[in-house]
Amino acid sequence: MGGVIEESILLRSDHRLDTRKFSLYRSETDVEETLRQTRQLINGKLVIDAVTHGFDARPELAHEDPGYAYGMMIHDGTFAFQFAVVPDPYRLTRDEYYRRMTAEALASALFLESPTDLAWYHTIPAWGIWPDLSPASVGLEIRRRYPSRMFMYGAVSPLEGTKAIEDLERQVEEWKVTAVKLYPADFIDGKLRPWYMNDEKLLYPVLERCRALGIRVVAIHKAVPLGDAPTQVFRPDDVDYAARDFPDLNFEIVHGGFAFLEETAFQIARFPNIYVNLEASSGLLLHSPARFARLIGELLLWGGAKKIVWGTGASAIHPGPLVNAFDAFAFRDEMLEAQGYPQLTEEIKSDILALNFIRMHQLDADELMRAIAGDEIARARVSGPVEPWSALRAPIAA
Repeated sequence: MGGVIEESILLRSDHRLDTRKFSLYRSETDVEETLRQTRQLINGKLVIDAVTHGFDARPELAHEDPGYAYGMMIHDGTFAFQFAVVPDPYRLTRDEYYRRMTAEALASALFLESPTDLAWYHTIPAWGIWPDLSPASVGLEIRRRYPSRMFMYGAVSPLEGTKAIEDLERQVEEWKVTAVKLYPADFIDGKLRPWYMNDEKLLYPVLERCRALGIRVVAIHKAVPLGDAPTQVFRPDDVDYAARDFPDLNFEIVHGGFAFLEETAFQIARFPNIYVNLEASSGLLLHSPARFARLIGELLLWGGAKKIVWGTGASAIHPGPLVNAFDAFAFRDEMLEAQGYPQLTEEIKSDILALNFIRMHQLDADELMRAIAGDEIARARVSGPVEPWSALRAPIAA
């Protein structure tokens, strides 16, 4: 495993550009000028991280409430996962993880320490599990500093009834969101309450309001069971009903395929408005490359080339080595022959790393690229990537 990790990190580490593989712009002049100003593309590919967090894992926030005990289980599992799947110096120590992630540290990890060009921030609408697991304030502060680089998902809990709709309206007005994140369980009055995407009484009023407010994408945590919540609530099956009943909304299965792979592959084959987000799954690239190969292969086999979006979940895990490993990834010939998987071409990688997300959100690629050409991040990148977690570790070393 060590050899795989070392090779994956070294490949593409200089962020060299290949303009022949860059096709977002309508003319070669646009391509060359933008690349001259930005130098942020990895091997000619735009990179969008579709799920980022700024976790607040300070132990003092936990107390005897059963919801917070569940939240600590989430933190413990996330810490162990990142420590296992990325090597030093990308992994966080216990002291580094169990603290409040700052906007400065997350922005540095994304935009200065990795080839990530744009990112979307997710807060987690399970406030009974943890007071603020992924504070919106972190994402909003990064967006204030780098408004063309960081964007926001809204977040509501259908378990809160009319308050969920009020929160959604406020976030559209104040945060200018066009997407919303949902979490399928929360602690209410001391009890863990799961809910499902086919709940017409609980969820459908929220989806109706999404439609009216111009929300285009609804993301839902699935496929990664956490704590002692029932496994059933993390299955993706219930997304079928919402996708069928709201064909004008796109549904993003976050962690899709990490578990329930076959079911998820069949979903993206059957529903044009269901997409898979690789958060957590992307972490397998270095730790379990054979498992990642099967995961991505099955999704591609069932039509996923245009339905998979890149996500790392940073700050839960450092994005840098994962992006580089994916860019270097290729199926073994024997796997292609035995399983019938399609080739993971450079074009498909470009789709997964950015273009599928752009299409899912109905964004303008040209506009996104022009907005970051020559900005503060682009200028800082001229000297190359900085050391992993440098902004987080500087105060510790001081």
